[in-house]
Amino acid sequence: MNPSPCKRRDPSDTYDCAVNSSEGRSTRVVPDGIIAHRASVRKRGGLTAGGIALALAAVGLVFVALPGALFGLIGFVIVVMAMPTLPMFGVPAVSGVVVYLLAGATSLGLWFVIGHISALRATRRAVSGWKEWRSEFRPLALGVWLGGLAALVVATIVVGAL
Repeated sequence: MNPSPCKRRDPSDTYDCAVNSSEGRSTRVVPDGIIAHRASVRKRGGLTAGGIALALAAVGLVFVALPGALFGLIGFVIVVMAMPTLPMFGVPAVSGVVVYLLAGATSLGLWFVIGHISALRATRRAVSGWKEWRSEFRPLALGVWLGGLAALVVATIVVGAL
């Protein structure tokens, strides 16, 4: 009878039995280890990007609610950064609950995809975590933000506000 590789034969075999399975792979993941960090980034990358967008939209709405035209302008720009598909739906020329709901849903989907792509790109490295995710997410987010702001500038020129 062939003994199982994970049965203790003597105290020197404890490491081999704890780490290796019959296929030669690790059978358990060390909490707060390399594999756990990679899995966390892959699972939560898209959700984190969506959460960042929701937090940014909340900050923008607070600015919009404050009195004064400057606060309203700053708040609207922040909301457009959080929801970059707003100009696609005709905002600021057209507004309504349906328009904002559609823009919010498509923007949240966009941010989820960007966060997930960033997670996939970051976890290609052997050792990866949230720092690597941020370094992959930052240029993509800046491109989306600048594109949303450029669309807002074009929309204001077409409407005649500038």
